[in-house]
Amino acid sequence: MTRVRAAAAATAALLLGGPLLTGCGIKTTGVIESGAAAKVVVPGANTKGTVYFVTSDGRLAPVPEPEQPAVSPGAVLIRLLIGPTEQERAAGLQTRLPALDIKKQGASAGTSVVSSDTIEVGVPFKVGSLSETGRRQLVCTVASANPQYRVVLRGPDLDLGPARCDLGG
Repeated sequence: MTRVRAAAAATAALLLGGPLLTGCGIKTTGVIESGAAAKVVVPGANTKGTVYFVTSDGRLAPVPEPEQPAVSPGAVLIRLLIGPTEQERAAGLQTRLPALDIKKQGASAGTSVVSSDTIEVGVPFKVGSLSETGRRQLVCTVASANPQYRVVLRGPDLDLGPARCDLGG
C-alpha cells in the first residue's frame, strides 16, 4: 500500500509539476538593445586632480582628469566651478554650486595653504547658503590634490570649516 501511495504521489508531481513550472506568466521577448555599457573611471590611489560632481540621486561622483591631471588645488577648484562638460551632463552629472561666469568671477576664486594640513578655499558666492552636498563638492575636490588637507570654505558671507572630505551619502 505504501508503494502505491508513493507511486501515485510521484505521478501527480510529474503531471502537475510541469504545467506549474512553465506557467509563470512571463512572455518571451526578443533581444532589446539598450546601448553600450556604462563606463566609470575610478580615480587611482595616485590620481591628483579629481573633480566631484553630483549624480541624479545626490551622491558625489569622482571625475578624474586623466588627460590633463591638475596637481594644484586651485586648478581643480576652477575645473569644478566651470561645471560638468556636455558629456558629463549627458551621463547625468550635475553640480550643487551656483553658476558662475568664469571669465568675470573666476579670478575671485582660489586657494591658499594655511598650514601643512589646512587649505583655504575662497569663492565668490555665499557658502552659508550652499547645500551640504555643494559644500562636500568643494571640500572633496580641493582635498583631492592632497588628502591630508582640511579645507576651510571662505565666501563673502562667512567661513566654514575646517572639514575633511566625507564621501558618505
